[in-house]
Amino acid sequence: MHRRWTVGALSDMLGIAAPTLRTWERRYGVGPTFRTAGGHRRYTIIDADRVATMARFIADGLPTHDAADRVKRLAPHELAAIVGSGPEGLRASGHEQAVFEILAGTKEFDAAKVQSVAENAIARFGIEEAWDEVIAPAMIEVGVQWADGRLGVASEHLVTAGILSALRAAAHEHPTRGPSRVVLACIEEEQHKLPIVALGAALAKRGHPWTELGARLPIESLEAFVTSSSPAAVFLWASYVGPSEEDLVRLESLGRSTRLLLGGTGWPDGMATSHSLSQAAAQLHEALSQPLP
Repeated sequence: MHRRWTVGALSDMLGIAAPTLRTWERRYGVGPTFRTAGGHRRYTIIDADRVATMARFIADGLPTHDAADRVKRLAPHELAAIVGSGPEGLRASGHEQAVFEILAGTKEFDAAKVQSVAENAIARFGIEEAWDEVIAPAMIEVGVQWADGRLGVASEHLVTAGILSALRAAAHEHPTRGPSRVVLACIEEEQHKLPIVALGAALAKRGHPWTELGARLPIESLEAFVTSSSPAAVFLWASYVGPSEEDLVRLESLGRSTRLLLGGTGWPDGMATSHSLSQAAAQLHEALSQPLP
């Protein structure tokens, strides 16, 4: 869970007057970095760690300006170590630190940093947890900041490329053998294929070969592929734009010849979908563990 605080809530938790927090933001640039869909600013756990550390430096006699400069140079894990046994709940988790570092690499146009943070998260947490708790939240925040103008198209492309490289590397660490029995694809209007690449890496770790047909796959192409290859399962992803009524009818028909699993939030209400990588991987593992007919 990624925590967010208003100025008032953080003031109550840390015992720092709200006007002081506002001054630190306005004068020294130490303030909230998250913005809600409605445009309201919120402190993240990293922001809160930064404020708590700044307060500690000032209490130790460091001038406010110097304290601000120092905390802005500290990495999330360094902040968390300094905060240590501060107020209960005020400690950035490994997930939150990694999200922050991916965003930092994106804003710095540092593709190598983005890829490195993603690869480290995968190594530390495993592909499924890394996607659900680090990579997906980071990509959602990138999307929010792109939509409100804080990030440009180049930043969005950069972070996508870095994450894609990390996911491909994770899949290559677990080479699979034998025929592919699962197809991973996105519906025709869906341009974001990172979720199915992540799912492919999760399947590889579980020992299942897969065929990835990527983004923007026309339904007729999927039908032809299923007819010719008879896969045991098909996983289709839709995040923002759902299928047409005609395509839904054709998918229902397709589901009678293979096990059809859906993922993402773009599907109509009432349809059974997976919203997490761990759930999708578990469902596909169950389907693929059945013997061939």
